[in-house]
Amino acid sequence: MRRLLINALSVIITIILFLGVTPLDCGSTVAEEVPENSVESFVERGYELMLGRHSDPGGLAYWTTSLILNEIDAADMVNKFIESPEFQNHNYSNGEIVEIVYNVMLSRSSDPDGKAYWVDLLDSGFSHKKIINGFASSSEFNNLCNSYGITAGSVNFTEYRDMNENVTKFVSRVYRMLVLRNPDSSGLNYWTGKLITGDMYPEELVYEFLNTPECLAKTVSNEDYIDTVYRAFFGRNADSDGRTYWLNYLSEGHSRQEVFNNFKYSNEFDQLLTSYNLTLRPTPTPTPTPTPTPVPVADKMIALTFDDGPYSPVTNRILDLLEEYNGHATFFVVGDRVSTYSSCVLRAQSLGCEIANHTYDHKSTLTSMSAASVQWEIANCNTAVYNLTGVYPTIMRPVGGAYNATVSSNVGMPMIIWSIDTQDWKYRDATSTANAILNHAGDGDIVLMHDLYSSTASAMEIVIPELARRGYTFVTVSELAAAKGYDLQSGTAYYSLK
Repeated sequence: MRRLLINALSVIITIILFLGVTPLDCGSTVAEEVPENSVESFVERGYELMLGRHSDPGGLAYWTTSLILNEIDAADMVNKFIESPEFQNHNYSNGEIVEIVYNVMLSRSSDPDGKAYWVDLLDSGFSHKKIINGFASSSEFNNLCNSYGITAGSVNFTEYRDMNENVTKFVSRVYRMLVLRNPDSSGLNYWTGKLITGDMYPEELVYEFLNTPECLAKTVSNEDYIDTVYRAFFGRNADSDGRTYWLNYLSEGHSRQEVFNNFKYSNEFDQLLTSYNLTLRPTPTPTPTPTPTPVPVADKMIALTFDDGPYSPVTNRILDLLEEYNGHATFFVVGDRVSTYSSCVLRAQSLGCEIANHTYDHKSTLTSMSAASVQWEIANCNTAVYNLTGVYPTIMRPVGGAYNATVSSNVGMPMIIWSIDTQDWKYRDATSTANAILNHAGDGDIVLMHDLYSSTASAMEIVIPELARRGYTFVTVSELAAAKGYDLQSGTAYYSLK
């Protein structure tokens, strides 16, 4: 008898599909009365409780057949009903959605504590699938499904926001504390994905939020910044004594970055992270800095330097030549590229090359920035290098070689400029780059290049063998400074080390 019913329903569905009608868009024609506790009656109650109408014959046939054939389970059906335009057009509040799910899946009204819990999850940014799966595993829903002769089942999570409750609640908290609103689904998926995949850690998430335009607009004054940092790390506004202390700290010339770092390592924030089963980014085991090959002072030395990388296809070609000729070079890396091209950075370090700072994102010259922005660019590049290599850079190069008094006072490291500019970025021609070096090279020179262009790697295939033939040793900037007796000073610009 059931097989005959299935065949009949299949014919109905075929006709519906042929006419181009979807199961939830068949109109509101009232279906014939269905037997109590049959699969059809489960579908009918879904229409009534979720869409507020009786089923139409085509829709009833579609969902009934799909449940009988186990093409979907009960949780799937509830999920598809909620995702339907008809349901969405009702614009139910989160409280109303929770109440509907209670009635359709548990066949009862909500209890106050349970409803408050599920409404809070929706307010925190979880999707409705989180509630459906929570109810689908309950004995109440399974008993209800058994009474209709169908499988309870579950739904698959497809969005990061539903995959880790602690992570999603933490990110939602950051939204509420820093930008004073509930998260939007796209933003929540982006940031939870960053934490779940390990691309970012909680303190880095807070830092990114503090520097969003939305948050910066709320923290123009130091008072607002301190209150925001308190909420971010402690979940409360600053107390009077604390606010006074940190405002004085900033007035003494300390940066907001330094305030952030103090809060980041506080016991109170550590306890907060523990409550979410999260941690700060682990401190990497430092990699011993390779002992440079001793360079006799009498030898001719030159420092080949490369900006704007890393970029593996070019950087590795340069490293192949340096390895062949037992040479070192200095790579002034852009911080936000380091993790993407981590293998060639680690290879450069292992060969005795120097990994130096060329700002975090290279978006503009440092001379166009405030003191705090300069500090941010330098600190974040240093952190990116340290997180990979276990060693902080000790020298930096400002974008375009441009610096002023503000830059000099805030970079916190010696500034390395150059004495030979190959302009490889402009001509992108191997012969031109090679001639710029070979026609002007002298002992103690610092050569500017960029490990982004294949023409630069090709130029090195000419330059390195030729300079080696002329008796040059290829050294890092720091090795050159040590050999020439320079004590490099923070904020001072160096064009050559002769």
